[in-house]
Amino acid sequence: MRRFSRVAIVGTGLIGGSFGAALARADLAHVRIGYSPADGERALALGLIDVLTPDLATAVAGADLVVLAAPVSVNAALMAQLAIHLEPQALVTDLSSVKGPVVRAAAAALGAALGRYVPSHPIAGAELSGPAAAAADLFDGRTVILSPLRGTDTRALARIEALWQALGARPQQLDVDSHDRLYAAISHWPHVVAFALAATTAQAIEDEQGGAERAAALVGPGLRDTTRIAKADAELWADILLANAGPVANCADAFAHQLERVRDALACADRERLVRVLEAAAHWRRSLE
Repeated sequence: MRRFSRVAIVGTGLIGGSFGAALARADLAHVRIGYSPADGERALALGLIDVLTPDLATAVAGADLVVLAAPVSVNAALMAQLAIHLEPQALVTDLSSVKGPVVRAAAAALGAALGRYVPSHPIAGAELSGPAAAAADLFDGRTVILSPLRGTDTRALARIEALWQALGARPQQLDVDSHDRLYAAISHWPHVVAFALAATTAQAIEDEQGGAERAAALVGPGLRDTTRIAKADAELWADILLANAGPVANCADAFAHQLERVRDALACADRERLVRVLEAAAHWRRSLE
């Protein structure tokens, strides 16, 4: 595909920084312009962007592609300001893991430019955050969800899809509402469970004499595996969970039902019922291999 002349990357942490690095690896941008008050200097030092700008207007000026890679609430809040400075033919995408709030903000702010906006969600990341965790190969072989709107220009969609393919990802399409319901179940709620499990285990260990001091030696690979994502940035995940609060709350209700099934089987010492509950979950998990 042809190179973009000037790409504005708004937010240069793990995902935005990796996007910038992947652009450079594929030689798809003449200039990568970064705007990120929190970590822009670090991203520039690491070569994830070519130029760091002090404000959104400067970043967007002359850009033929604008990539919003800040937290969900920030991406949504920036849409109104972005609309003022956006070039007439510029493409826009966001990398938010919740689409609804950002799409609604875009629909309210972008006007005629809405047709050139293609929501994206790369299914890639790590429990670490910030520019230091960014990698040019982060998207290699990973699915990226595109959620085109009813009025999305087909040429804009095709170019964003081709861009992701050139960055090593595998694009798939999913409408906005389905995306947010599905990722509440397969990403957002699992993070809640990991955080809650880590907190519960920490309390249990601390309640045992000398447990806190021996925690690293006591904990085995099972707990380390199931709580790995609980190392993620709490501020970032609070933002994601609040942005998708309804679907996540529905997952909480469904999870509570499953816990009650386990609790009831334990209370009755009903081994057969407990095995049925566990085996249904194990069967689904094995199907992912």
